[in-house]
Amino acid sequence: MEAIPKLKSGHGESVCQVLHALCKKALQKQQVVFEAPEWPDEGFAEEAEVDSDAEVKEIDEEDANLDDDEEEVIYSEMIDKKKQALDDSEDFKVVEAQIDPHEWAIELEQVGPQLRVTMPTDAQEWRAHLSQTKEYKHVIEETFPPAKTQLEKLGAELASLLERIHSKEAFINSQFENRAADYQAQQSQLKEIREQYDGLNETVMNLTIELRVTSEQLDKVKNEMEERSSTVTDHAPVVKLKDAVKRLKADTLQMELRIGVVNHTLMQAKLRQRPANRRGNGPGLDAYEED
Repeated sequence: MEAIPKLKSGHGESVCQVLHALCKKALQKQQVVFEAPEWPDEGFAEEAEVDSDAEVKEIDEEDANLDDDEEEVIYSEMIDKKKQALDDSEDFKVVEAQIDPHEWAIELEQVGPQLRVTMPTDAQEWRAHLSQTKEYKHVIEETFPPAKTQLEKLGAELASLLERIHSKEAFINSQFENRAADYQAQQSQLKEIREQYDGLNETVMNLTIELRVTSEQLDKVKNEMEERSSTVTDHAPVVKLKDAVKRLKADTLQMELRIGVVNHTLMQAKLRQRPANRRGNGPGLDAYEED
């Protein structure tokens, strides 16, 4: 199941393995058996014995070329013999199918849709990137030449305009140089005036704060003076004191009167008790009391 997504790509190791397995099954069904190859004896000539005592002579180039041609002819004849032997062997003959073409076509119609590989239309797929880059390349090749000429014209026009602007700037600078100096001087004066204004504004703010504090203190003092003046001019406490003094005097008179009455009653009681005492105790007691 893991190899199914790999088969959709149409190439790779998984596809080769599937094709190899299918070919192997088909050959087994047809009972095709491969045997080990038997190579015929080529009958190469034995090498001649080398005489060490023989003199070695230089070989001309023509003799060398002739020997090379002879070797090539012999090699080609050997290859032709090998090909003919392989063609004659039954193992390397073309396998002829014994299946009805009509049945094969029907089977192909049934299985064909399942064998078709539908490539996903993914933006990350490399084929989509390749086709897109080819389209972009074609569009760039078509639009680049006219765009290049237009850009060159536009660049030339912009260069001329920049030159004109530079010349105008130089003219304006030469004409308004004095005014620029005056403007700078006025700007410096304005800066000094603003600094003075900021300093004076700060002092005014400080003075307003002090004025607010002093006004609050003045209001407190005024309230205290008003309270004191109202207490001084008010005669109600004095009247109350006078009334209290009168009441105290009246109470003291009543108390003195009551005290006098009590003294008088006590005196009468004592006077009444004297004769009785004299009678019971004799003259000694009267003399003692008189003393």
